[in-house]
Amino acid sequence: VEGGSEVRAVVRCRARAEALRAVVAKVAVCDLADVETLTVVMRGAHTVCHLAGGLDFPDDHTYEASNLGTTRDALEAAKEAEVARFVFLSYPGASPAASNAYLRAKGKAEEAVRDSGLEHVILRSTHILGRGSVWLREMRAAATRPLAAVVVGTGAQRLAPVFAGDVAACLAGADDRAGAVSGTFGLQGPDVVTADELADLLVGRRRRKIHLGPAAAQRAARLTGRRMSTTFAEILAADSLADAPDAAAEFGAKVTPLRAGMTASQ
Repeated sequence: VEGGSEVRAVVRCRARAEALRAVVAKVAVCDLADVETLTVVMRGAHTVCHLAGGLDFPDDHTYEASNLGTTRDALEAAKEAEVARFVFLSYPGASPAASNAYLRAKGKAEEAVRDSGLEHVILRSTHILGRGSVWLREMRAAATRPLAAVVVGTGAQRLAPVFAGDVAACLAGADDRAGAVSGTFGLQGPDVVTADELADLLVGRRRRKIHLGPAAAQRAARLTGRRMSTTFAEILAADSLADAPDAAAEFGAKVTPLRAGMTASQ
């Protein structure tokens, strides 16, 4: 929008449409499996930016439907609408052969994008800091437990969270590229911290830590009336670092320091 382009947003939740209408020209509300409507919305556009997906679901089928199924439907509509470029938000470690259901679904979706015949940019972003971030909400809740901060994993896993505005800048840069572009790029924030260090940053002081493996974390969440899939817990327990060529350098985006990103995400 800031660059003068027309932007169309497709959302599934009608309640979120009005906020988008305040900043974009057009918003459509529909099921992302409605290829016919998606085709109408995409017709005349140069680039589709596909952000749909999810990290915390109850079963493998839902991971595939949310992360792979929506991608296949969007690709079908994009080709029917004769869109030139497809930009896809993914995650480090995505692979069709991954044992983790989220990484496996993202890996299959990446394959579908590469095989589509469209120009494409796959952006593998680390955990995203931003308002509404499920990951950030979980980290804050765990860090502020009454007796001690709860950390999934050993606490030594390395994280480089990236601010949502920086992700947006890279996605927009991928769209703005005048010449043909196809490839996979990685994006992470400029500051690398351990999970234990992040917990302390989120509360502003050092706290005692309780470390839980993925299975134990899932059981603990259930006891407190919350749901956490083993798949999500496995992601939380692992490193989150970029594993592809630097998207920020490629598309001319600046990355926001961790503390500034955390402040902006409150």
